[in-house]
Amino acid sequence: AQVSPYGITMALAFYSAFLLIEREFPRVGLKVQLGDYILLAGVVGGIVGAKIAYVIEIRNTPEFMQGSLFSHLFSGAGLTWYGGFILASSAIIYILRRHKVNILFGMDLLAPMLALGYVFGRSGCIFSGDGCYGGLCTMNWPAPFCMSFPNGAASWSEWLLKHSDGNPLATAINTPFFESAFSFICFVFLWSVRKRDWPLGAKFFLYLFLHALFRFSIEFIRLNPRDVFGVSQAQFISIILMMISMGYVIFAFV
Repeated sequence: AQVSPYGITMALAFYSAFLLIEREFPRVGLKVQLGDYILLAGVVGGIVGAKIAYVIEIRNTPEFMQGSLFSHLFSGAGLTWYGGFILASSAIIYILRRHKVNILFGMDLLAPMLALGYVFGRSGCIFSGDGCYGGLCTMNWPAPFCMSFPNGAASWSEWLLKHSDGNPLATAINTPFFESAFSFICFVFLWSVRKRDWPLGAKFFLYLFLHALFRFSIEFIRLNPRDVFGVSQAQFISIILMMISMGYVIFAFV
């Protein structure tokens, strides 16, 4: 069976979380076995939630009409991060409660792992060429800032037809690269402050706000449909998460 580039980077994302769990959980007095349960919940919840959100996102597009609901749900392509994040977070919160671990403490502990996992996840979008890049690059930026994806999972010929103005050598703004780079910066920051005594939940919600703000901004460049009150599904969710996380961070530090 063929292994997709996205599958490899997804495996690396979860393996990186496993390595950090092995290091961090004993440091704070938690069993590594609990981390294994959390990782399993993240894997299952992340994939299932991402698939469901992807189907919802494309429901009004020609792509959805070309296949059945079953084929879209069980195909090897199509994962929407926010759907995976919401369902995986719900499953992890359940695990934390079952093991009587403070939920905010647990989410703070997992925030760097979430940021690093996103680095690998978005890298998979680049290697697989799954179509989540942006519009026409007009600034002559070299790779990896702007790239072409002739062998990607998404149809590059269709992108050229819609966005290249007839230039067969046109390149797309490589939005997954910018997202990966920003998330790596967030990881470095969160890892550097992980031992600091901040109010419970502040580290997680700070990361959530930064991620949501960047995702909201990058969506203006990406080509996702604007079908939720004039914005994309990701932007709508980002607005909600920014409001929640900003409110919590302000409350925690004031």
